[in-house]
Amino acid sequence: MRKTLFFLRVFFFFVSFPTASLSQSTTIEGFIYEDSTEIPISFAKVYILGTQIGTFTDTNGYFILSTPSKKIIRDSIRINYLGFIAQVIPILKDETQSVVVNLKSSLFLDLGDVTVRPGENPAWRFMRKLIAEKKNNNPEMLNYSSFDEYSKVRFDLNHFTDKIKKTLLFRPFDYIWDNTQVTEDGIQFLPVLITERFSEHYYRKSPRDNKDIIISEKKTGLAGPNLVNFTNDLYITPNIYDNYIEILGKSFPSPLNDNYKNNYKFYLMDSSRMDGIKTYKIRFVPKSKRDLAFTGEMYFDSTTYAIKEITLKFDLMANVNFIRSYYITQFFSQVDSMHWMPSETRVVGDFTVFENSSDLTGFFGRKQSYYSNYTVNESIDKAVFKGIEKFEISDSTLVRDEAFWLTHRPTALTTEEKGLQEVSKRVAADPAFKIRKYLAITAGTGYIPFKPFELGILSMASYNSIEKIRLKLHLRTNPNQKFPIHTNSYLAYGFGDARLKYRLGGFSRLNKKNTWRIGGYYSHDIEQLGRSFNQIAIDHVIGSVVQVGQSSSRNYVSSFESYLEKELFQGCIARFGYFNQQFEAIDGQPFREFVSLGDTSNVNGFNAAGFRATFKFSFLFDKLKGEFYDKNDLYAEKRRFPDAAITYDYSDKKLFGSNFDYQKVKMSIRQKVNAKKLGYLNYTVEAGKTFGAVPYTFLDIPFGNQLLIADAYSFNLMNFMEYASDQYVMVHATHHFDGLILDRIPLINKLKFRSFIFGKTFIGSLSDANNQQRYLFPEGLNPISAPYFEFGFGLENIFKFFKIDFIWRPTPGVDEYYKFLVKPSFKFAI
Repeated sequence: MRKTLFFLRVFFFFVSFPTASLSQSTTIEGFIYEDSTEIPISFAKVYILGTQIGTFTDTNGYFILSTPSKKIIRDSIRINYLGFIAQVIPILKDETQSVVVNLKSSLFLDLGDVTVRPGENPAWRFMRKLIAEKKNNNPEMLNYSSFDEYSKVRFDLNHFTDKIKKTLLFRPFDYIWDNTQVTEDGIQFLPVLITERFSEHYYRKSPRDNKDIIISEKKTGLAGPNLVNFTNDLYITPNIYDNYIEILGKSFPSPLNDNYKNNYKFYLMDSSRMDGIKTYKIRFVPKSKRDLAFTGEMYFDSTTYAIKEITLKFDLMANVNFIRSYYITQFFSQVDSMHWMPSETRVVGDFTVFENSSDLTGFFGRKQSYYSNYTVNESIDKAVFKGIEKFEISDSTLVRDEAFWLTHRPTALTTEEKGLQEVSKRVAADPAFKIRKYLAITAGTGYIPFKPFELGILSMASYNSIEKIRLKLHLRTNPNQKFPIHTNSYLAYGFGDARLKYRLGGFSRLNKKNTWRIGGYYSHDIEQLGRSFNQIAIDHVIGSVVQVGQSSSRNYVSSFESYLEKELFQGCIARFGYFNQQFEAIDGQPFREFVSLGDTSNVNGFNAAGFRATFKFSFLFDKLKGEFYDKNDLYAEKRRFPDAAITYDYSDKKLFGSNFDYQKVKMSIRQKVNAKKLGYLNYTVEAGKTFGAVPYTFLDIPFGNQLLIADAYSFNLMNFMEYASDQYVMVHATHHFDGLILDRIPLINKLKFRSFIFGKTFIGSLSDANNQQRYLFPEGLNPISAPYFEFGFGLENIFKFFKIDFIWRPTPGVDEYYKFLVKPSFKFAI
């Protein structure tokens, strides 16, 4: 197959360029393959020695490189890819030539002939012993441990050419390229960010707990906030004795997994003496090239069967987005006569930004950690573990001077790292940089920064059937700034209804640690019942064009809420407050109620006021807010415990001046469950009940979705206000297989699509008192009498940012044709 592809490329080349050999140019094309498997290597670097002229292989391992002969200094090309041995191939000037190159893995340099004999794989005998001794060698089996860690994380732009330097983005900062370096493989890189951290770590087995205290942290560089946040993903110290190792949200089976034979092929290589102790070496590769697993090697002590050194690697074949290759190397030392503990960890990731781009394709992420001052099985004061928080930042973290770092760095900064410090100071003071920084913030957040406020631009102008053209001025304070008072307010006007809308709201911190907050808001706007909090806002520029059909579920709503909020501990919050909510009918769609038998009258509006309490728990989540519904909650990471929330409303006519008495309670649990090799499961269970007779505006309306874009928290084939209930249970479950299925289908696996299945149901009922005994329903709203169902499957990771849901609705509805739809949406994932 590969020869056929090669000759087709050669044939096409000569047919298309019959005079190429007559011109004063040199052209080289060919394929790059992995030597042991003959699998094409994507994104391998091919360049002419002595120049910056180069390119990358495509997803088939193919490349073509053409240049005027006068630019060739040395008659050779170099081919390299991280994790493989680089090759230099001679070329002929003024010629067109084709090559096929097989690169050998650098992890298997000395893998000689293998003699196969009947019987058991000799590596398995040692693997059984390694697994059996995990209980003695696993650091988490110790009663107590503590140690210090110095970590340095660095990001470098890589694989860029001279063309990128001339772009509008970088042209004014030509001085930054003075710090450019070149790897041994000829890859240019430019350091852009360095983060140093010194921490203390404490561990207790029973009751199991750990605490990390950051003593000092220092950031230097040119990178934006997203890259700064990404550095936290490199602060990993994997425990190779665990059955699974989580990296960038993916679960990789450890080579020391209890079921090691299910995941890897093992090769016993040789034995040697390291530090005077006999040491064995075993190499391992995934059983299938498309498995989410490591390639690597490990050295272990022949007496204790403890790991002394291990290297783990995965690359493009693992179906992890934006990663060409990823290396982890860990070294262990004996801290006493028995226990082997990590002494150093090195992480190197080669990340892509734009695949198949030869100008700016990514960056290196490097992390190096040194561990020292170990204490083992010595009791630790209980006060160290006080509180549920796993991370603690000391008060002096950000005020440490250079003298501190000179004392605590195990190794000095390199020349390029020192150069980055100087360049950072110069760039930070450059007006051209500040302008580009503001433009980048605006593009990334949708807000133009003006100290201390930000101006929203995505909702400045929109359109809907009631307001027609809507203009909006939206101001907020930067949510990431440590400003004591935060506001989120706007002023809007609809030309169709000629009405002014507004919101004035915010909160203030009451103490330094931000564990006590007081806040509230007052608003008057048009709202849509039955619309999920997770959907695109009504007045978002995109929301104006993606809604299907008209909805009668919009009303004018005036709301006031004030609250006091207490963060009980990290990931647990309680809120108590007062609410007042008034619904006003839009023109032509009045509220109606019975005034006597058979007679109805129009009602201008309904008002409810009372007390509201909310309690939420999300294990160690540091961005938890007191609202029962909050978008941030839906994007939580895999957690040990389910997220839980409960809210309670109490409204009383005499006490609060409400139009009616009622009580409402809602509760929910949700979790992202790691299913290891099978992917992961997202589930949500929500239940609620309303006590008392109330208008439909205060009943439980399931979230529908009349947008072209799918919403994870809505029923995507249900109208915005199709059903009403006063008690219900809602269940959503989606299982994501990642690449488990599609990675095993030839050709399809090159697209890196991922699959998922889902099911949703809403089971509820409506009491007689609320079934239009007094308050009538608008057209289209129905009391729920049978469970509602949706199910389907989908594809995600399409171009890295898109997903498609194929949705079926077996439940009958007002629109019988509304049985099946395909809806796209956006989802970014590693």
